[in-house]
Amino acid sequence: MIMKKRTGIIALATSIVFSLTASPKQQSVGLVLSGGGAKGVAHIGLIQALEENDIAIDYVAGTSMGAIVGGLYASGYSPTEMMQLITSKDFAYWSSGTIDPNLQYYFTTPPLSPKVISISVGNDSIAKLVPQSLISPLSMNFPFMELFSAETAACGGDFNNLFVPLRTVSSNIKAQRGEVARGGSMNDAIRASMSFPIVFCPVEINDTLHYDGGIFNNFPVDVMKADFHPDIMIGVDVHTEGPETPNVINQISELATRPQTYSMNPADGIHIHIDASRYSLLDFPQARDIYELGYKRGLEMVDSIKSRVTARRPQAEVTRRRREFRKRLSALDFSSIECEGGSRRQNDYIVAQFQFREGHEYNIDNARNGYYRAISGGKLQNLEISAVPADSGQFKIKLKAFPKSNWGVDIGGYISSSTSSMLYAALNYHNLNTRAIDASLGAWIGQSYAAAELLAKIRFGGKNPYSLGLQGVVSNHRFNQSERLFYQANEPKFVRNFQGFGRANLFSLPLGRHAMGVISVGYGYERNSFINDEMIKVKSTHKLGQLAWNCDYNTLDGINFPTSGLEMRYSLKGMIGNHNLTDKREKESWVQLDATVRKYWDLGRHFALGLEGELLASTRKPSSIREVAMADSPTYSPTPSCFNAFNPGFRAYSFLGVGVDPVWKVINNLQLRGAFHCFTPWRDKGVKSPEFFGEIAAVYKLKLLDLSAYANYRTGSPAERGWHAGLTLGIFVLAPQFLK
Repeated sequence: MIMKKRTGIIALATSIVFSLTASPKQQSVGLVLSGGGAKGVAHIGLIQALEENDIAIDYVAGTSMGAIVGGLYASGYSPTEMMQLITSKDFAYWSSGTIDPNLQYYFTTPPLSPKVISISVGNDSIAKLVPQSLISPLSMNFPFMELFSAETAACGGDFNNLFVPLRTVSSNIKAQRGEVARGGSMNDAIRASMSFPIVFCPVEINDTLHYDGGIFNNFPVDVMKADFHPDIMIGVDVHTEGPETPNVINQISELATRPQTYSMNPADGIHIHIDASRYSLLDFPQARDIYELGYKRGLEMVDSIKSRVTARRPQAEVTRRRREFRKRLSALDFSSIECEGGSRRQNDYIVAQFQFREGHEYNIDNARNGYYRAISGGKLQNLEISAVPADSGQFKIKLKAFPKSNWGVDIGGYISSSTSSMLYAALNYHNLNTRAIDASLGAWIGQSYAAAELLAKIRFGGKNPYSLGLQGVVSNHRFNQSERLFYQANEPKFVRNFQGFGRANLFSLPLGRHAMGVISVGYGYERNSFINDEMIKVKSTHKLGQLAWNCDYNTLDGINFPTSGLEMRYSLKGMIGNHNLTDKREKESWVQLDATVRKYWDLGRHFALGLEGELLASTRKPSSIREVAMADSPTYSPTPSCFNAFNPGFRAYSFLGVGVDPVWKVINNLQLRGAFHCFTPWRDKGVKSPEFFGEIAAVYKLKLLDLSAYANYRTGSPAERGWHAGLTLGIFVLAPQFLK
């Protein structure tokens, strides 16, 4: 009994001594990050300031952009790595809903057209399950899966087991409340937290649609307190105090977001407000400036933070812990793929695009190629993708497809202050199948140009895909007398070009990811008519058979105003037929090579440079009548602004045209572009003197189309030589031609 008492006394004394000599328990620090779209990039700068001053971060809770930054931080990304991601071109594509051209599968990509919007019609019940959004989810589904799947597996679906424990907030619209994500899929939790209504599609979690958490709780201080009970909090908000700059996105934000407070009880911690009011919710191109704003604000607050936050964690230790967490992540290798959402044939088609083979290695690069191959055809409203751990230690890909209706309507056009304006509409049929049918009927209607095109194609899938197709085109191009397109006495006063042709694409096949080759035969009719100096109407008519090989490669990031990528188009044609001129008929045949190359380099945040070239080499013999030869000859049109000008100086049966196109990206979507081109024709017995074309244009790239104001100078015929200026709105693409 005495021994027990002595033992108890000794234990009590030891406990007292230890409590007096041991280091006090370090504070636990919770970081709370508000939503705010692109303004939330300032959170990264503030975290950088905290880490540089060894201020500990033990927990993180965020909403919307705060959830993205918090999720990346909790996944072991450093501020530097986060900024590399946010400022990358990849992120620019994700945040704008644009598919990276380098990931497009050209063989299934729809042909270029001046469409501005596409509307699904008919039985669209499946697609209607996914509400429409301003920004397509297709471009960000795969990257978010790639970013957070290994991390989800590493933490076992419990966000407490991440590099730093995490909480995100989304809005359960059905229940009309905010919901906290503590586990499950990081991808789903973060996507749901950032899915602002109308701008992004909602995310389905437990059979309920979830939107942006900022609707109900944009500053989750209460979540941090309730879940982690930190000794002290650092709350960072980037909301704009007072009315936002009036624009569509900000007005949507004001309508959707419930009134809420951004205050903190001083006893709970430190509240830091970052004034990013001069930036908009989608101002991600200004990410570096916004980051600096947060970093400077963090440095300003360091002394105040240190006076209350005593917990320190050296950067070397943080780096070590990050490295240890990242080592736990499994490589994204896949053992199976399954798809639901569409019909059996649709699901089978989508899975086939991934080209998965049982028993063969299949990694994230294979999956990425398959995903973008599946969506390149434009037939899916959405294709959700997730990576779920499998018993084999690898992952299995789960897909949920939302196919569009087979029927659709395209609407677009090109509006110009000149006579080049035209409207465009097309009716399309596309189905998802291993034997897919694509068909379309399109029409261009304008003052000087009208055309119709019928396309029908059947595409065979499998390991070696190919397609067969038919094409028919009728077009009428009228050069207006009022534009004085012809002036000299030995040139015609008026020209109208009419052509119609049918073509059978005997064999089309992909040549790698970005190219396609086509072997075709066709028959065409072309007529050029004009009034000569004797006021006699002259008709030059060609009836021709054609055998052709075409090869197209395209990774440009825009149709009319690209800033990066490469386009190469080559065609080799053999022609045979008759040329009718009034009462004269001659047989004709020739071979021609047409090669076009456009290469653009993105030189950073503000500059890009393009080089363009076109070569036309032909054995075709021109008519002995100069006016007829000039009317029949192909033309070189460096920019859309000059396509309607009949300038004899830029027409020849064989020629070389080269140009340099510098681009200054002034701000976000505003560009100042130059186009400086030289044209050298081969006529008669040799090379003729070169002609020059120069244009400067201010281009504002809207979400769906381009607005430009241009001024150009041309040499050539006296009627067309000199300065021209105008305005354009839309996308300029003409119907295909038979001879060029």
